[in-house]
Parts: sequence; structure tokens; C-alpha cells
Amino acid sequence: MKNKYQRMTKEEKKKLKSRYYKTEKGRLQKNRLIRLLVIGIIGILFSLYLIIDGYLKGNISVWTWIGAIILIIFSLIYIVASFYLRGKSLNTFAVKNGHI
Repeated sequence: MKNKYQRMTKEEKKKLKSRYYKTEKGRLQKNRLIRLLVIGIIGILFSLYLIIDGYLKGNISVWTWIGAIILIIFSLIYIVASFYLRGKSLNTFAVKNGHI
């Protein structure tokens, strides 16, 4: 079942986001979610660097692969969680304050 936020049109979503991010809680939430997204992207880039660097030097080990794969998995979890938490908080805001 879709939540209230997912059923909104694009225009309604934009209005809801702007209203939510004007609140104190919304500003703090936005900063935290951006931080999660940046950490996830940096983790993926670093794991790709580990793989490419090991491959070019010709001495990539099993532990490098394992470390890079684990880092990619956790980075993807961070990225997905940031989008999930954003949708959840916007849905809660829409339900409590009525949608537009």
C-alpha cells in the first residue's frame, strides 16, 4: 500500500518539501540525510579506488575484494536508507499537517 506522500503529484510533493524544510526539524533532517548520502557516495568511490588500484598494480588480494565488497554493501545501505527516511519523514509530516 502506498503512503500519502507517494500518492501526491509532483507539484504537491514540491510544496510539501518546501513546507517541511522550512521547519527546524526539517532543516536538521535534510542536513542529516545529505550527510548519509555523501558518506555512501564516498564509500562507493573509495571501494572502486581500492579495486582499480589493486588491479592496476597487479597485486589485488582476496582481502581487498572482500573489503571493497563489504564497503559497497554498507554504502548502498546508507544511500537507500537516506531516501527511505526522507520519504518516511515527509509522509509523517503530510499526515500530521494535512497535505497541501
